[in-house]
Amino acid sequence: MRQQAIVGSIEIAAFPATVYGLITDLSSWHTFAVETRIPAGVLPRELVPGTTFHAWNRNGLWLWRTTTTVLHAEPFRTLAFEVKSFGRPVSTWRYDIVPTARGSRVTESTRDLRDRAMCLLSVAVTGVVDRDMRNRRNIDLTLMQLKAAAEKPA
Repeated sequence: MRQQAIVGSIEIAAFPATVYGLITDLSSWHTFAVETRIPAGVLPRELVPGTTFHAWNRNGLWLWRTTTTVLHAEPFRTLAFEVKSFGRPVSTWRYDIVPTARGSRVTESTRDLRDRAMCLLSVAVTGVVDRDMRNRRNIDLTLMQLKAAAEKPA
């Protein structure tokens, strides 16, 4: 199992409550999450530890389903979850929100939990050969799009 964390951070001119509201509103993920979509019919009412939901991930023509379980949810501060595919752990993801003088600093991080067999299967299922590079790029894009969504005038 690989455990190297990939981390990105951004300053957002929005209160932590606004940012946390976007991150925990799964119906809004399409506005900032690069690879993941949650179908409207499977949206949980609230995100608390133990909440599980299914998501679809896309990379060009590749499309795959994952199961996500919330590990930690502290309003206005943290959301962490584990992702499984084919019933096996794939990764953990975490958003940490810290208040700043201008709004919030948001840090997104992920840890790859795949074993060798799952890494090989993942390439066939997702079309992604270098998952670390892909996750770095996705974190940067996701944080930029989250910033745009959070700072958008009401």
